[in-house]
Parts: sequence; structure tokens; C-alpha cells
Amino acid sequence: MNSRELLAKATEKWPVKVLSLAAALIISAFYKMNTLETRSFTVPLHVESVGALIPASSYPQSVKINLRGENNSIFPIPEGDIEAYIDLGKYSHEDSYRIPIQIRKKGSALGIEPLEITVEPADVHIRLENKISRSISISPSFRGSIAEGYEMTSQLIIPAAITAEGPRSNVEALHEFNTETIDLGGRRENFSVMINIINNDPFIVTHGNRMIEYRGTIRQIAREAQINDETDESDEAGEQ
Repeated sequence: MNSRELLAKATEKWPVKVLSLAAALIISAFYKMNTLETRSFTVPLHVESVGALIPASSYPQSVKINLRGENNSIFPIPEGDIEAYIDLGKYSHEDSYRIPIQIRKKGSALGIEPLEITVEPADVHIRLENKISRSISISPSFRGSIAEGYEMTSQLIIPAAITAEGPRSNVEALHEFNTETIDLGGRRENFSVMINIINNDPFIVTHGNRMIEYRGTIRQIAREAQINDETDESDEAGEQ
């Protein structure tokens, strides 16, 4: 059989042969897709920002990751090798945005094929504002009363203020930080306590130590002053 006859034989009914090959490839791919496994888990949602804008509204702290691939490929992947994040770098003005959640593969998740990754939700709706900071004063909170016959003459808070950083509107609306409750019940002497500052705003970060020192100076009321107070009370009772 010469070369011309071989070529004729090879090209005989070629459309049918091409269709058969395509059908075989489609069936193979369909079978392979149907044999892939699915795995789901939850990962933290990170915020990446290199500009002046930061989140000023709540957003999901974690998202659901769905992996689809071959069983022996996807199940050994540690959850930490799939990262979910939103990138604020391209936003430059305060406003509300719908920002897509992106995925980053690392470690054992690299180079795996086939591997399909989806995330739920696919995006987040979030308000962005400029990040600002300013010094905020600290106000002590008390319960109870000093012992009868005594008075507090002065107090000292160290430090008297701390730096708060966060979204513009949140920081501008903040006028003071309160401390946890300081118990004055029955105190007769000078005292000093270390006490925590209360920050109830999850968008505001305080810089420095979250504890302050409170010092109170107490003295006994002079006997003469007590007598005068008692006399005044008696006079008022008599007038009544």
C-alpha cells in the first residue's frame, strides 16, 4: 500500500472520527467531573488596606470555603492554606461599597489540579471611612460611698487620657472612656487601684496599656465641721 492509499485510508470518514473523538473527550471529562469530591470549611475574613480608609460598618468575620477536586488532593489541604480577604487598596473616598471576597492559595493548595474554589458570600457590603486618631480623656466610675465622717479631697488618674484610633465618625463621636467600677464602700484612707478602661466600640483601637492607675485622697472631716453640720440639721428640724 503506497503513501497515497495510506493517506486516503486515514482521512476516510474523518468527520465521523473527529466527532467520535470529541464525544469520547466529553464523556471522559463528564465522568471525571462527576467523580470529584466537595469539601467545605470556614476561614477568617481578613481586611487588607494600605490606604487611609478602614471599615466603619460591620462585616462577616469569617466566610465559608468550598473546595471541589479529587478526594486525595483536597482533603489533605490544611484550612490555613486557603485565605479569604478583601482588598481596600483601590478605594479612595468615604462611601459604602460592595467589595468582592478574594481567595489566596498557599502551601499545599498550590499546584493542585483540578481544584475549584468558591466562597460564600461572594462579596460584602461595607462602609469605608478615613482612619483618624485623637486623645480621649478617662472618667472613673464608682460604686458605694466613703465611710461616714470622711471625704475625698482629690483624685489622680494615670494616664488621664489615651489615644483612640478608628473610623472618623466613631472617633469624633467619642468624648471619654469610662473605667470599670471602682469600689469606694467604707474607705477611710488614701488608696490606689489599677483598673481597666472600657471600650465598647469594636471599630476603635486604643494604643498603650488598657489599664490606668486611680489614686484617691481621703481625709476625716474635722470635728468642728461635723458639729456645724449637726447643728444646721437640728435647726432645720426645729423650724419644721
